[in-house]
Amino acid sequence: MSKKPVPSLPDLDDDDSAFQRKMRPLVEQALPKDRKSGIPDNHISGKPKDRLVGHVGAAQAVERIETTRGAKKRFEYMIPERVGKALANDAASRGISATTRLLEVLRDSGYPVIPEDLIDLRKLPKR
Repeated sequence: MSKKPVPSLPDLDDDDSAFQRKMRPLVEQALPKDRKSGIPDNHISGKPKDRLVGHVGAAQAVERIETTRGAKKRFEYMIPERVGKALANDAASRGISATTRLLEVLRDSGYPVIPEDLIDLRKLPKR
C-alpha cells in the first residue's frame, strides 16, 4: 500500500502583514460576513459587544471598560458543589464564563451590576 502525499503548507514569513495577506482567502471563506469587520460577534445578555465597545481601538475600549467598572477584587464563597457545577454548566452552555453568568444572576436579582461588568476582557481583541 502506498500513502497519499501530504499536502505542503505555505511558506510563511515572520512578517505579520505577509501572514495576513496569505491567510485572507481562508478568512473570507471561513468567517461569517459580519466578522470581517473585526467587531466581536458574541453577545452579552442580549446586547452585542460592539454596542459597549463601539468603534474605538481595542486598547481604548479596554481602558474605558476598566475605568467604568472600577477595581475588581477576588471573593471566595463556599457553596454546595451541585450549585457550582450547575452554574458552570449553565455558563458553558451559553458560551460565557461562570463569573459572567453569576454577575447576570446577581443583576437580575437587583444588585448594582452594570453592563461593563459583564464584559469578559479576555474575549475582546488584543491591545
